[in-house]
Amino acid sequence: MAIALALALTAAPGWGADGTPTLEEIAAAIDQVAQEPDGDRVVVGHISRTLAMSAETLRTERARIGLGWGDLLIAHRLSREPGPLLDEVVAELKRGKSWKEIVGDRMDLAILVAEVQRSQEIIEARGEDKGPRATGTSKSPARQAPGGGGRGSRRQ
Repeated sequence: MAIALALALTAAPGWGADGTPTLEEIAAAIDQVAQEPDGDRVVVGHISRTLAMSAETLRTERARIGLGWGDLLIAHRLSREPGPLLDEVVAELKRGKSWKEIVGDRMDLAILVAEVQRSQEIIEARGEDKGPRATGTSKSPARQAPGGGGRGSRRQ
């Protein structure tokens, strides 16, 4: 799977000449995972651990500033470096600046891209976040006792 992901990353159109995706593309990929079943939990869980912030704090902050999960992760990574606070970074993004423009000379763009891309890979693989399979609240038919007849059949 890692090989397939690496090939996909290097062959994707619109990425840099060196095969590196832009921060915008990585953020979009993280947001895409969040849209999948159980994806929000996976994404928030990873970002929470990565930034050492509670999931509740992240959800509140995301609602307040109106960014997707990928952009929120990038903004936090950038705002932890000496320089702008999170709200300043977000304001620049909302004014239409690209992540590359916002990063500027504040830090090494390649390092930031590598850090965020690593998060994307972890999120997509869900390697650290695999939870129990969601089966809903009712028992599956295969687990019912023979002749169980489904919901409510055991009422007396």
